[in-house]
Amino acid sequence: MAYFDLKAYLIELYGQDLSQRILHSFTQNKDIGVFVNSLKCNILNFEKELTKANITFKKIDENFYKIAFGDKGILTHLQIFSQGFFYVQNYSSYLCAKNLDPKSDQKVLDLCAAPGGKSINLANFMCNKGELACVEASKERFFTLKNNLLRYGIKAKAFHKDGKIIGRLCPLKFDKILLDAPCSSFAKFGLKLEKNPKELKNIALLQKKLLHSALKALKVGGELVYSTCTFLKEENEEVLENALNSEFKFEFLPLKLENTASIQAFSTHKNLANNARRVIADDFNDGFFMAKIKKL
Repeated sequence: MAYFDLKAYLIELYGQDLSQRILHSFTQNKDIGVFVNSLKCNILNFEKELTKANITFKKIDENFYKIAFGDKGILTHLQIFSQGFFYVQNYSSYLCAKNLDPKSDQKVLDLCAAPGGKSINLANFMCNKGELACVEASKERFFTLKNNLLRYGIKAKAFHKDGKIIGRLCPLKFDKILLDAPCSSFAKFGLKLEKNPKELKNIALLQKKLLHSALKALKVGGELVYSTCTFLKEENEEVLENALNSEFKFEFLPLKLENTASIQAFSTHKNLANNARRVIADDFNDGFFMAKIKKL
């Protein structure tokens, strides 16, 4: 069966120069992102431990650090890593949770939560208060999620459920929802991945169903972040355009994407094109697609 030609697709979508930059990012040694778990560790102690281990670091955000690529082996052997004091995470991924901006008195849902990095982010932003629900459909990944929530001291309820039915089970329940949808992962793994057109069509169909479920579970006036680590319009803009033609009324909100290079979405729908963003991969950030929705 014929496989999807990612290289040709990127050139068609981004043009020659930008697509070459993206393709180059797949072979680069990337610096490492680290989110400090403030529920267990304060910033001063974290920096002290890094300095003691001679690890090169730079503070990027309030609880987020860039670590030199060569120090990864030292980093993950530190005792504070096994204790759940920090989580190794790509910065683009962290920005999805940050842009959701959950509050400590809200009901929040992480719909496709495993392995749990964004759930850790959300719990930190909520000061481990409010109600955080973490849903995962895969049994194997669900146990990884549970273990990470325990290791990092996260107060959340984890559910081994199919995300496609959450809207029916919990209509109009949540103030904020994060949907980091299962995807082809092309922006993360690039040319190493092989997907045929049928696989891609099935993934896009799943994403549409998950977004429909999430919008059903979201309160009126509530906010949702939709994200993927793929380049394909079929998994990004077209999923959102499909939702725009559904029963739900919503608008797209601006995103804050500090320390990234990003471009607007590819869509004829102006509100979508102007507010959803495509993060361009480099030596620190993975490629990502993000959109923030407010339900009307």
